[in-house]
Amino acid sequence: MTEWAKAKVLVTGGTRGIGRAVAEQLLNLGAVVTIVGRSANSVEAALRSLGADGKRVFGIARVIDGREEVGIDVAAEASRCMGGLTAVVNAAGGAPVGRALDLDWGIWKHEWDVKFWGYLAMARAAALHLHEGGVIVNILGIAGVDPNPRLASGTTINGALRGLTKILADDLAPRRIRVVAVNPAATETDLLVRMAEQYAVASQVTTEEALRQMRAAAPLGRLPHPEDVAAVVAFLLSDEASMISGSSVDVDGGLRRGPA
Repeated sequence: MTEWAKAKVLVTGGTRGIGRAVAEQLLNLGAVVTIVGRSANSVEAALRSLGADGKRVFGIARVIDGREEVGIDVAAEASRCMGGLTAVVNAAGGAPVGRALDLDWGIWKHEWDVKFWGYLAMARAAALHLHEGGVIVNILGIAGVDPNPRLASGTTINGALRGLTKILADDLAPRRIRVVAVNPAATETDLLVRMAEQYAVASQVTTEEALRQMRAAAPLGRLPHPEDVAAVVAFLLSDEASMISGSSVDVDGGLRRGPA
């Protein structure tokens, strides 16, 4: 069984959505957690909601922008706050709606900086602190395995990160450090409404109709909630998942159309 009291986990994108749910799940299990958010206000609000006591949950206000030095600084600060680092959950980034030829070039660059380069920077920095039994979990998205032309940046970035996950797993295997990915479908967070608003404009329907269509497509009758993804992340961080590395787990209720 996992000794959660010894787990010291850094969660990027930890102030809202899936990252916030992961932090809460891990705290409930007994782990020590450091969350990273874009602004001091968002970090402070998240810490209050998580019941920060200065002993088991900490916060870092920093924009994950793909610069190597940012990853190094964040990992070092988290390790200092928690007295070590046993795992990293990369959960920063969004999912802008747009086709490859239409999506603004600035959005393309921003998404690559935050998600691909940001995840890589955090993984490289974390590898300096992790020891045997350490784990890196990359939160990707179902579009990385089931390409969606309306999510051009998410499809390509998450696809690239799937390859990176396997490469990192191979590189870190001699040190008995695991690297895994999680592929949620569109998840019931505030980000879902923003996606629906963009889908609505492109499809010339109301936001409510776009949300209805997205939810109706789910084979199990609903889209994932953040807690569904957080439960899978907790399992992947646990000793029970000690033989899972270099692969990805879909959390989509059967939405992906390719083979299992």
